[in-house]
Amino acid sequence: MTFSVNTNTASIAALASLRMTASQLTETESQISTGKKISTASDDPAIYAISQGMNSQIAGLAGISSGLQFTAQVLSTASTQATSTSTLLSTLATTITEGQTQGLPPDTLNDSINSTLKQIDANATGATFEGVNLLSGAVGNGITSTSVSAVQDLVGDKFSLEGSNATSSGLGLAGLNVAQAGLDLSIGSTAGAFNDSTGPVELTLISSAPGGTATTGTAQSPYVTSSYILNNDNAAATTVATAIDTALGTTSSAISATGAYSLNSGTDAYTSSTNANGDSVYTVTATGNTLTVGKDASGNATYSISSAVDSNGNTTAKTNITSVETSSAETNNTTNPAGTAPLQVDLLMNAIQNSGFGVTKDSTTGDLTVSGGNLNTTDPGNVSTVGAGTVTAVTGADVALGAVNAAIAKMNTISASLGSSTNLLTGLQSTVSTLSDALTTGVGALTDADLSAESAKLTSLQTKQQLAIQSLSIANSQSSSIMSLFR
Repeated sequence: MTFSVNTNTASIAALASLRMTASQLTETESQISTGKKISTASDDPAIYAISQGMNSQIAGLAGISSGLQFTAQVLSTASTQATSTSTLLSTLATTITEGQTQGLPPDTLNDSINSTLKQIDANATGATFEGVNLLSGAVGNGITSTSVSAVQDLVGDKFSLEGSNATSSGLGLAGLNVAQAGLDLSIGSTAGAFNDSTGPVELTLISSAPGGTATTGTAQSPYVTSSYILNNDNAAATTVATAIDTALGTTSSAISATGAYSLNSGTDAYTSSTNANGDSVYTVTATGNTLTVGKDASGNATYSISSAVDSNGNTTAKTNITSVETSSAETNNTTNPAGTAPLQVDLLMNAIQNSGFGVTKDSTTGDLTVSGGNLNTTDPGNVSTVGAGTVTAVTGADVALGAVNAAIAKMNTISASLGSSTNLLTGLQSTVSTLSDALTTGVGALTDADLSAESAKLTSLQTKQQLAIQSLSIANSQSSSIMSLFR
């Protein structure tokens, strides 16, 4: 055995063992204190990178969840107010009906009607949550948005919902009274009204607040021109395109054989986008007018042109054009007996109802009575009818009740949309929560330390550390024993 004061082999070995044990002990203590077996890239670069990616997804899902919660609250607020409005509309119908049967004074009934309409307006205004209102139909007075959007997944897909105008005017009840006026259309009994040889049948209705004009429309009560064109051939499609050009201020609108709309950018410069409902929106550069292309509840193509806006960007004048598809009813032009309303009348009736008007049909003649929708009846001559018979004004409680029923139908549609959107959001929130939980579990499986095992390991390493220190102490004492050789 060789003794040297320059090189203590035993001490070196003991020190190396102590250092290794100290390193392992530090690692174990770190895992116990953090709860992680992989907390830095140096612990395991591949697993660390995977876990960081999963953590980023979890953080993204947290943001998505917050957005969905906000949107759900917006919908909840709107749904509560919509339910209240539906109740008020039912009360309004009862008031008018009882007034008819009990002979109540018109002034008394009208006071009750006006009071109810004010409550409906208050409901629409009160459906505001953090500046978002899905029932007001216009921004301003603390309302910053009438639609809502939220990211629904990590891909970036969005849930979007365009709001509606559930004010009294938006429901077509502006100026409602027991002597409400409507229009009687002799469209059903007009001979040859649906004969192709006379050209496409057109019907145009004007909607406005009482006494309103194209220049006095407001955000809540815009001046609206609603045109219905029975589209059963290429000539009618051309008529629809021409009507769009007239309202939009363009010259190059076209509708293909499949019904697709296009605007020639070489002639009319425009920008295009998609609104919250997924409809195509065209904004004409020269005029600033916008065109929204969509579908009504019957699947008819609709074209809504905004031609005037207020300082907040709310539409105050617009034209709605509906291309009423009647190709499937063509045989009725010749097979129905003279004086009998052809099937196209029903298709037109549906299209008018989809626009928010109340429509009833005479069971014998097929003539239509239109009410509600803020219908302008002060001058029936303003109503355009090409091959659709004559127009006369009618008044009475029945017309008022028809207007209220139309408002109830529109409110039901709004409530149904809010309800289905709420159900969709609930499902999205559940999906996001489930995915976040799965990712969190996955990250834990990859990076979390087994504390029971680390606890046992800590005890072992602490023992090894003590032994290594003792061994080093013994090794260091060997050099002092050399002195005894020189005594």
